[in-house]
Order: sequence, then C-alpha cells, then structure tokens
Amino acid sequence: MEPTFVKKTDLYFAGMSFYGDPFSARGGWDGENEIGRLWARFTQYLSENGDKIGHAAQQGVAYEIHIYNQETITKGLFEVFVGVQVDKVEHVPLNLLVKNLPAAEYAVFTLQGEMISTDWHLEIQDWITQAGYQTAHPYSFQYYDARFKGLDRIEESAIDVYMPVKPLE
Repeated sequence: MEPTFVKKTDLYFAGMSFYGDPFSARGGWDGENEIGRLWARFTQYLSENGDKIGHAAQQGVAYEIHIYNQETITKGLFEVFVGVQVDKVEHVPLNLLVKNLPAAEYAVFTLQGEMISTDWHLEIQDWITQAGYQTAHPYSFQYYDARFKGLDRIEESAIDVYMPVKPLE
C-alpha cells in the first residue's frame, strides 16, 4: 500500500458530528452503527437542504473526519464528523457545524473493495512509521466521491484516506 503525497492549505468543512463509541449500538462497518446513523442524518439533511450550504467546494464529494484524543486510546471514544468541504464559512446553516483542519502534508492511501471495511488504520499507521514519518495532527479523513458505490456495493468501491504526516523528529 503505497501512498501519494499532497500538501493542502487550511481546509474547511460544514457537516454533522458524533462523539463517543461509534460501535456502541452495533459493531461492524454498516449503516446501523453510530457512523452509519450519522451519515444517514447528514445525507437526509443534504437531500432536503443541500442548496442552503453556501460556498460548497465540490458537488458529489463528502468527507468523514476522525478526530483522535486521549479517550480514543483509553476508552475507544472519538469524534466522527461527516460533511462537505466549503471555501468559506459564511452562511453555514445553524444545523451544521464547521471544522477547520490546519495546513498539512498528507499521505493519501487509496482503499478499494473489501479493504475499505477492514481495520486499515493499523496497516496505514505501520506504513507511516516504517517509512520514517509520524502523524502531524490527531485526525485523519476519508474522501468519498463517485468511486464509492455504497455499502451494498463495497467490492466495486474506492475511497481515499488522508493522513497528515511529517518526518520523524
């Protein structure tokens, strides 16, 4: 699994968030766990109010951001944010939150088929360490575009995982 590298300036997103154990209601990678429910809530919002999100950067593209903290390590709790990228944070509807990710260099890993629903975090972290990098910030994000066909067609799908990295110090 060899990544490509890209540098990004600050990124802004408008969307919805969940904090806790995403598998408390249901384990596994499906639409019934907390992440799946978050996506369902956000997609419904988009279908009813998507035109109210001003300054959307790209049509047909969505993001899933995982923010890690000390409770992620000790209790398995973390924040999951799903949303769309926006060029400006003006006129973001009240129902949505805004996230700002700092400028960073990213190792971008493309996951295809069944690999999307595996525990790829460990494999990516191993690659980062072995390649002489470390994570630059306590988050990662997934990029969903037309290549993602849905959970029911996972074997035909692809997503990109962005990990902010910097050389080992």
